[in-house]
Amino acid sequence: MSSEVWNEEEEEERLRDMEREWNSESRSNVGYYLALNVSRTASTEDIRDAFKRLSRYFHPDRHHDVNKREWAQKQFHIIQRAYEVLSDPKSRAAYDQLGEEGVRMSKAVGYKIQSAKDLQEMFEREARMRRIGEIEQWIQSTSNISVSLETITLTSPLVGMILERSNVPKPRLNNRVKLKSIFMSHSFAANLSDKLTCKVAGRMFSQNGYFSSGNVVGTLKYALDGQSWISFSMPALPPYVPTLKSTHFLSMDTYIITNISQHSLDISTPPSVTTTFGRIMPDNRTTVYLTACTGNQYTFGPLWANSHSRAFDKNELEKSTKHVRDGLRNPSNMSLGLTRTIDTNRKYGMEVSASLRQSSLCAFYEYGLDKHFSISGRAAVVGAGASPTDNPYYSIDGAEDEALTLDKLSIGIQGLSDISASIDVVNEVSSWTKVGWEVGFSLRSGITVNLYLTRLGHRISLPVLLTPLLEIDVALYATAIPLALVFGIHYGVTKVRRRKLIQERLNELKEEQRHELFQQKRRAKEAMRLMADVVERSRKSARSSDGLVIESALYGDLPFGIAAQNTNSLYAALDHAQASRSALSATDEQRACDVTLALHALVNNNQLVIAGGGSKRFLPGFYDPAFGVKKLLFVQYRFKGKLHEVIVKDDQALAIPMKAHSIE
Repeated sequence: MSSEVWNEEEEEERLRDMEREWNSESRSNVGYYLALNVSRTASTEDIRDAFKRLSRYFHPDRHHDVNKREWAQKQFHIIQRAYEVLSDPKSRAAYDQLGEEGVRMSKAVGYKIQSAKDLQEMFEREARMRRIGEIEQWIQSTSNISVSLETITLTSPLVGMILERSNVPKPRLNNRVKLKSIFMSHSFAANLSDKLTCKVAGRMFSQNGYFSSGNVVGTLKYALDGQSWISFSMPALPPYVPTLKSTHFLSMDTYIITNISQHSLDISTPPSVTTTFGRIMPDNRTTVYLTACTGNQYTFGPLWANSHSRAFDKNELEKSTKHVRDGLRNPSNMSLGLTRTIDTNRKYGMEVSASLRQSSLCAFYEYGLDKHFSISGRAAVVGAGASPTDNPYYSIDGAEDEALTLDKLSIGIQGLSDISASIDVVNEVSSWTKVGWEVGFSLRSGITVNLYLTRLGHRISLPVLLTPLLEIDVALYATAIPLALVFGIHYGVTKVRRRKLIQERLNELKEEQRHELFQQKRRAKEAMRLMADVVERSRKSARSSDGLVIESALYGDLPFGIAAQNTNSLYAALDHAQASRSALSATDEQRACDVTLALHALVNNNQLVIAGGGSKRFLPGFYDPAFGVKKLLFVQYRFKGKLHEVIVKDDQALAIPMKAHSIE
């Protein structure tokens, strides 16, 4: 298969469909609705009538031949089981939620259920707990390891030139790579109940081997209902910063997040309150959010008037204890942003933030070259705010004599503080593993490259400072060389490897399915033999009365040129009628199966209705002739002496006769 023809996304979708089919059949989750040819909304009477109609063909007492009687017993067992499950409201609700396994479970707990609502809630809870249990071992534990390096004497020509002019000898090669800092964090969460979750997180930071810190933070999260939850966090070591966070969804597209942080256990310091209001716009692609933070430098009358967070005098600040000084002053700020998804491969966003200390404008753009490879760019402009005056007391009620008023306070960008930009490339190695490379440019911090690996909530990153200055040659090398390397690995190695793995998995599934497909085909042929006599008499009677007669029907990987649809337009049918007849006569049975008799057996009162929403391979007399391939059903029928043709997708509903199907 050439690379021009092979489509990775289509092949991955095909593989997922095959795995779903295989998992469904491995659990013996028979399509009971299709086995009786009724819709999921069918009434109990409809289910009973469908069972009676099929019993005409498959009831063992209707067949005297020993072989046919044995075949009928197998077929009758399927439709009888389907009728037993779907005719009982409790079993049917259990089947709709969890399939055949849910039916078995309902028998074990059925005596405890008081109403249909209780049953529905129970199975929803069971399904949710099953999904949680499958992924709990992966998502309940997360970690982050970051090792920061500095290579400026090795990678910065300008720094090397300065050292030469200053007659400072360059360090040896093995000393040119310095370890700047190490950061490690690990968290573990456990569900204490359906609504209460406990999380413990540990963090450690070390810089230059001289400064280090660490802490352990415990968090309790409680779900109030399906739309709201709250959490409380408390560190085990100073600085003690208790945090209360709440999240509430006002509707499906509107949410409010509130975060209250007390920066010390000293109640003379006011807490910081941060509130984010977000809304998803009607186009379902744009999200707008507004964030406001009060900071901890405010007062309400005399309350918190002597807070250390409002002290700007150095001597007064020194009087504070260390745990109060740590993270003492948190200024107020406000930001407004939006993110918008253009399509599946493109997304952009921007944010404007303003505070007394600094204001900023940030923007990003992300473009996915394919489903597993994306590149994004970010840019930010940061402006320095006004410097505080000697007595910067803020007052709402004017209680302070030296309170500043807005006309005394200069608010806005007083000067440029920093301009930064970054390019981030992410490559998905497997379903759970991603590798990335990011290069950042900044007026203040120079050029930094970050290599990282993420897998199931765990992340390892290696940021490297190449130069503290913006050097054009270093920027080109740090951008062009890794970009060429990443593109080469993705298109030359990763994509080829993924294609090989997909093809191998497809072949494995086909091999695993071979025996099951053989059994399906044998059961379908047995069912056709059981129906043959009755169906032929029905067809003969329908011909004599100009009723509905199924002339021919094929199911599988059909090579027709007609677009799959419920009703073909007259002109489209005329254009493709001859092509479809030619394809019908030349179709290989390995790709499609003849279901003419099986389909006519479902005719009732000159009407044929097949429910949609599932594969038609579960219909009596059908089987899967082309596992892993999108299948179609072609029907050629005669009604009132006129020939009709229609073709539908595997999961589409079919209703005949219809005037639009006529080709005469």
